[in-house]
Amino acid sequence: MFDFLTLIKRFAPPYKKYIFLSLAFNLISTIFSLFSFAAIIPVLQILFGLSKADAVYVSWNWGDGLSAVFTAIKNNLGYYVQQLIESAGPGMALLYLGLFLIIMTFFKTGTTYLASYFVIPIRTGVLRDLRNKMYKKIISLPIGFFSDERKGDIMSRMTGDVVEVEASIISSLDMVLKNPLMILVYLIVLFVMSWELTLFVLVLLPVSAWLIGVIGRSLKRRSTLGQEQTGELLSQIEETLGGLRVVKAFNAEEKLTQRFGTLNEKIRHTFNRIHRKYNLAHPVSELFGTIVIAILIWFGGSLILQQNSSIGAAEFIYYLVIFYSIVPPAKELSKASYSIQKGMASLNRIDKILMQENNIPDPEVPAVLPPTIEKIEFKDLSFRYQSEWVLKHINLTIPLGKTVAIVGQSGSGKSTLVDLLPRFYDPAEGGIYFNKVNIKDYRKSDIRSLMGNVNQEAILFNDTFYNNIA
Repeated sequence: MFDFLTLIKRFAPPYKKYIFLSLAFNLISTIFSLFSFAAIIPVLQILFGLSKADAVYVSWNWGDGLSAVFTAIKNNLGYYVQQLIESAGPGMALLYLGLFLIIMTFFKTGTTYLASYFVIPIRTGVLRDLRNKMYKKIISLPIGFFSDERKGDIMSRMTGDVVEVEASIISSLDMVLKNPLMILVYLIVLFVMSWELTLFVLVLLPVSAWLIGVIGRSLKRRSTLGQEQTGELLSQIEETLGGLRVVKAFNAEEKLTQRFGTLNEKIRHTFNRIHRKYNLAHPVSELFGTIVIAILIWFGGSLILQQNSSIGAAEFIYYLVIFYSIVPPAKELSKASYSIQKGMASLNRIDKILMQENNIPDPEVPAVLPPTIEKIEFKDLSFRYQSEWVLKHINLTIPLGKTVAIVGQSGSGKSTLVDLLPRFYDPAEGGIYFNKVNIKDYRKSDIRSLMGNVNQEAILFNDTFYNNIA
């Protein structure tokens, strides 16, 4: 339940209008569903002789209570059908009742479609919002973050994990906007018809709910492992494409193929278990639904056989029809709970990026860059990526108008020293100063706007010549 509330709270607020419309049409659809099968009682009672056709019109109002209103509606429905039979005959009565069923079903299916229609903008909007947040966050994070993360794994989170969360969101919306609403309305009607039968059924349901919960928690753990392995697979692909020249030069094709095949087999094994548990939702819910219905028929039949029973045979058949109408949304509810567990596993991986703090922040009150920078100073500067120091106690002054070259052996820290100037990284000790002002006091964008950057490796974006040059 906490997972479900987390999803709704984070992603649903921008789409309140669509949520309200979907909720309203789902409620209307449920009401039409009840009316569409309401003709069963008078048809069985009058046309098939289950009781005498002695219905009398009864006046009612909502102040009499829900039970009294329901009894009055049921009685008056029988009264009108009785009048119809007397005036038009049994054959025409069946025809009119059939037409009534068709009309009610038309309104039911129409409102069901409209409820789904207004869920579509939520689905596509959530996917767009999540991708935008992910991309914006990745662009804003410092380069040091990507030194510790694999590119393939990040790509996996932006593609596979985002789609998994989107599917989870829609399942959770179905839980709120459709299935619980239908189940609640049906249960109210069932309680009004026979509280003994309904109470007996509700005692049996927690057992199936507990079993579904156990399977769902196991599914979440497996889904997390599966997404991590998928990220590792994309990382291997990215490494292979980036280092293909090296792979071929050292005849490493067979070794990399074996490594890829081993990981691919692990992924297959993991997702076999995930899909098997996910597909277990339908048979488990159907089995328990059938068991409950079988017990219900036995218990309900025992009540009907009693002389002072509060429910008759025709009412019991209508009761079974309504109860069986609860089974499909209950099945969807169980599958939705599985989907949410899968989605939460992906959301946890996405949150590792979305919740990542930027360790190179802009100052709250940034300083204004001077019109002329007279000198750039590196004062007692030291830097390390993890544990090993790359630069130690560097002191360097670069005056205005001078050209300075940084030379040294490969891996001696030349690129790192230059990368500290536009604040791709921040020094561990010491600092860099423009006119005696630490560059941490300026906005990163202001500093970088002063610089030209020619990379060691040529990079072309998938765009026009003009935009690549610009």
